[in-house]
Amino acid sequence: MSFACRLPMLLIALITSLLVADASRGQSLEQLEQQAIREAIERVQPAVVQLQIIGGADQVGGVTMASGPSTGVLLSSDGYVVTSRYRFEPMPATVVAMLEDGRQFATEVVATDFSRKLVLLKLVNASDLPVVEPAPSDSYRIGQWAIALGRTYRVDRPNVSVGVLSATHRIQGRALQTDAAVSAANYGGPLVNIEGQVLGIIAPMSPQSERSIAGLDWYDSGIGFAAPLADWMPAFERLKQGEDLQLGYMGVSLAKGLPRETAAELATVTPGGPAAEAGLAAGDVITAVAGKAITTQTELQHAVKPLYAGDSVEITYQRGESSESATLTLTNIAKLQELAEAAQPTESPEAGEKAESKADKADADESDDSSSDEPEESAESEAE
Repeated sequence: MSFACRLPMLLIALITSLLVADASRGQSLEQLEQQAIREAIERVQPAVVQLQIIGGADQVGGVTMASGPSTGVLLSSDGYVVTSRYRFEPMPATVVAMLEDGRQFATEVVATDFSRKLVLLKLVNASDLPVVEPAPSDSYRIGQWAIALGRTYRVDRPNVSVGVLSATHRIQGRALQTDAAVSAANYGGPLVNIEGQVLGIIAPMSPQSERSIAGLDWYDSGIGFAAPLADWMPAFERLKQGEDLQLGYMGVSLAKGLPRETAAELATVTPGGPAAEAGLAAGDVITAVAGKAITTQTELQHAVKPLYAGDSVEITYQRGESSESATLTLTNIAKLQELAEAAQPTESPEAGEKAESKADKADADESDDSSSDEPEESAESEAE
């Protein structure tokens, strides 16, 4: 047989060998990925604890909140544990922390972060405990591996679901989004990267509501949220002092318009509220928060929503032809309700109800806007 005749056969043999080699390399890559995931889990799992929760409410907002196990994450060797607020409304009678190595600790509730829906616990008489490492916030990459861990089924073995980091700056800048299966089985547990660092603490959240049970309806939906741990660590120091943290409000509402396209013009300013006390008035247009340019209402949401009541922030605004700046201290919704009630006649129950409703609707820049932060499965982060 001539070389010319054998050439097609040689080409077929060469292509076949290349395909086999590619398949072999593909299998090796899959094995390496599986090994890396196992190693990431092994690195973080000693600091993932099971919380045996006893007592508390039977129902919250029509949703049954039975006693049972939950998950927590050790942040310090002396026993500070962060967990989801899920199962902590009202506070349970007893919480026992159980470690992977069999040790058990009584716990004390230190403080609550109502904005991120997290609770800080302290293990009693604890020392030399394993801790997690937060992933640096500048390391978040859309599409990177995201491993969700819980310790609800067994103390000696975590339950695991694997997905990717599908978005950042969700829930108006307070959460990461993942397509890993998220449910009560891992609320309070860590969302981990492939290096075994903690991206965030898993919690039920929703862009449509601040209620404690908001987000529970996305159970195992492929849309899950976690509060970024690195960004949250300054709040951890405040919680350690026993300070409850609540969502911060400016005391304003915004002019009507599409949030992603409309400038942050103030429609109303609550009398006695933070914005009013700082000198802002209806008709002013906010152009910067803490030195960061603001061109739309959505951008204002993402700048203010991550802040807490009590935080001070510099606001730049346009009033006519003049650019002004002021520093205001955010307040909580309860204080705004008091201010709204004080500004309204209280001769009838209806007046009080209207005042409370007005306070709830105030701060359109901080109110939940589903159009500006609708959960998505696409790998796109929200505008900051």
